[in-house]
Amino acid sequence: MTAYRQHCPVAAAAEVFGHTWTLLVVRELLHGNSRTSEIARGVPGMSSALLARRLKQLAEAGVVTRLSSTGEGRFALTPAGRALAPVIEQLGHWGRRWMPPPRSGDLKPNLLLLDICRGIDPARLPRQPVSLHLRFAETPPPRWWWLVLSPEGASPTDSDPRLPTIARIDCTVSALAGVWLGHRTWRDALADRVIRFDGTREAVRNTIAWLGRNRFTESALNVSASNRMTAQQFD
Repeated sequence: MTAYRQHCPVAAAAEVFGHTWTLLVVRELLHGNSRTSEIARGVPGMSSALLARRLKQLAEAGVVTRLSSTGEGRFALTPAGRALAPVIEQLGHWGRRWMPPPRSGDLKPNLLLLDICRGIDPARLPRQPVSLHLRFAETPPPRWWWLVLSPEGASPTDSDPRLPTIARIDCTVSALAGVWLGHRTWRDALADRVIRFDGTREAVRNTIAWLGRNRFTESALNVSASNRMTAQQFD
């Protein structure tokens, strides 16, 4: 790790977290992913060797601890690691407010759908498992994906789960990401037909309610609304 050799606590923390992938590994652990394969699923561009190295460095820094288990490695955050939750959360809010929308080349269906599933409230899902079928137009195979929805939660898969399909969505990854990240509304996307639903009116309403929006979007929209209200006071 880089040694800045400064008294500043920011510099000391940057020695631990200023390296590529480190904060994303912490993000995955905060999502409850303890197995190495679960962590790797959320950071698919990271090699297994680098992931092992980052976990070792975080353990040496007292941020994670390795759980005793046979077979696949399992890790958990220490109290110091769990204390990073508001830091990661604030980074997300900052990124949504100040960074530009993602470039189309940075959008991956598996990661987008995984993130969407993490934000779905299981208590609002149907009592019996169902699937939501998504067909992406512009991506390399696999272009067909399903979200499995049940009271236990939501999960993405590129294999047909053989469950009743409540609705089908035809869109591009960028269109779905744009709506979910709050860069445009569902109403506009549907009116422009960049997102098309096949299902009953009730199923469409339910699907939009289940998918919702990224949690970082709400704060950015609230800030924008507050800024508009303040500006109007001076008009």
